[in-house]
Amino acid sequence: MLNNPRSYEEACRTFRWRIPELYNLSFDVCDRQTLGGADGHRTALIVEQQDGTTERYTFHILRLLANRLANVLTARGVRPGDRVALALPPGLDAAIALLAIPRMGALAVPLPLELGAEPLVWRLGNSGAVALIADPALLPVIEIARPLLPDLLTVLIAGEADGPAAPALWPALEIASDSFAPLVTQPDTPAFVFYPTDGAGRPPGLVHAHRAMAGGLPAVELAMGLFPQFGDIAWTPADWMNAEALFRLVLPAWHHGVAVLAAPGRFDPGRSLDLIGRHGVRALWLPSAQVAPLVEAATRPFARPRAIASGPDPLSLDLHETALRAFGVHVNEAWGVTETGAVTANLAGMMELRPPSPGRAAPGLTVEAVDEHGRPVRAGDRGILAVSADAPGNILGYWGETSGPARRVRGWLLTGRLGMRDLDNYLWPEPLAREEGVALVAGHRVRLDEIEATLADHPTIAAAGLVDLENGSLRAFVVARPGATPDPDALRAWVRLRRGEAEVPRRIEVIDALPLAVDGSVLYDELRALPLRIDAPAAEDRWLLRK
Repeated sequence: MLNNPRSYEEACRTFRWRIPELYNLSFDVCDRQTLGGADGHRTALIVEQQDGTTERYTFHILRLLANRLANVLTARGVRPGDRVALALPPGLDAAIALLAIPRMGALAVPLPLELGAEPLVWRLGNSGAVALIADPALLPVIEIARPLLPDLLTVLIAGEADGPAAPALWPALEIASDSFAPLVTQPDTPAFVFYPTDGAGRPPGLVHAHRAMAGGLPAVELAMGLFPQFGDIAWTPADWMNAEALFRLVLPAWHHGVAVLAAPGRFDPGRSLDLIGRHGVRALWLPSAQVAPLVEAATRPFARPRAIASGPDPLSLDLHETALRAFGVHVNEAWGVTETGAVTANLAGMMELRPPSPGRAAPGLTVEAVDEHGRPVRAGDRGILAVSADAPGNILGYWGETSGPARRVRGWLLTGRLGMRDLDNYLWPEPLAREEGVALVAGHRVRLDEIEATLADHPTIAAAGLVDLENGSLRAFVVARPGATPDPDALRAWVRLRRGEAEVPRRIEVIDALPLAVDGSVLYDELRALPLRIDAPAAEDRWLLRK
């Protein structure tokens, strides 16, 4: 949407929204690249598996496979407006699912693979999903969740596993027709329901329209060095099952006809540097939490990308300077909450970088600090960061009867995040305050009481208490039922299956009784003060003794 401006002021002055009156996201990012003289045989997707094998797929191939999946889902009763959940790693299966669901007028509900049965049941049940396309790794979780989900009529497994309860996806694709006309939709037609990537609590679903990706393009193009440029190949190590990865890299790249690299597997800084060099990645989007690990790994020569963008959390001045030395280019930022998409950005060379400010409002958007009544506050004063209510990237609302932090007041969408705007229109978001009873483990929010309840549900456990350690891990204390002998490994597997990998306690100790106050509540300070056993510690405990 940006037209190679020479300055930020020129970008704002010349910008015009160009979203058609009839707009289908899938048609925009895929079919459009194969019609009207476009070269549909350009590479759209490069997939490198963990064993090093690499496959390439063109826009034409993705369109045909997405048509097949749309026909498969239609044959199984999925209709426009229905919700279809997907839990898939980055790759071909995820690509065709993300294209097929919006093209048939259904709503995609992306879900991280790390979710356990309890948060998965909430998301599928709350959204009313009628179908689920999942990786085989999720099968044990699905077996627990599915009896609790009467509306979930279809489960397709994108892998080798096959059975009457969860048939394999690809045999169905092989016999399906590759002809399917995308549904004619309006920009405001719902296309996605997003939930937080962590499993804490019972969060509301955020409904985004087909236009949501286009609404974030100005900030994305600015932060990624006036993206696209000739020869760009785009990649993000982020999970494709969240809004940031989709709206800040994957879908914008396809909108511009740029190839996207997918590399399934956990984030590994060393492998990431190899991927950048091996595939010639020139446009890179890094989640904020992954900037520092990649900078630390960049001590050896590697092919440097043309542009690096990050978000949604602002980066410190020290990290900006360290990243510049490591990569040879500045890390630009694009900020915004999931409810708004990317709404502010910076671009080194076009505007001054003022860390930890993520920049100024993107062209075409207005971002202000306002009071609770929607009245803008003076520059430099603290308020609620808000975006003009008609911004294309804003959510349509929260799913069902649930509500969330964002709300519309007097022509603004209040994000629920506090911050300020300075006299030069730079935005300064404040870090989120830590919630009572919520810990941050490997970047994921976890509710300690939910993990305690899951441990207490185990047949060998009578009660459980949980504390978070300074190094960002969890320490659990459990009281055994009479005659039972709890096995820490079995308890970890129990929590992993029901809550997810991020909520598994690193250390589990069996104690005689939990320290309780007179009102029956657990005295967590006394639990933290309990000494570590030093008699023949298990392998998973030894790291604690070295602290």
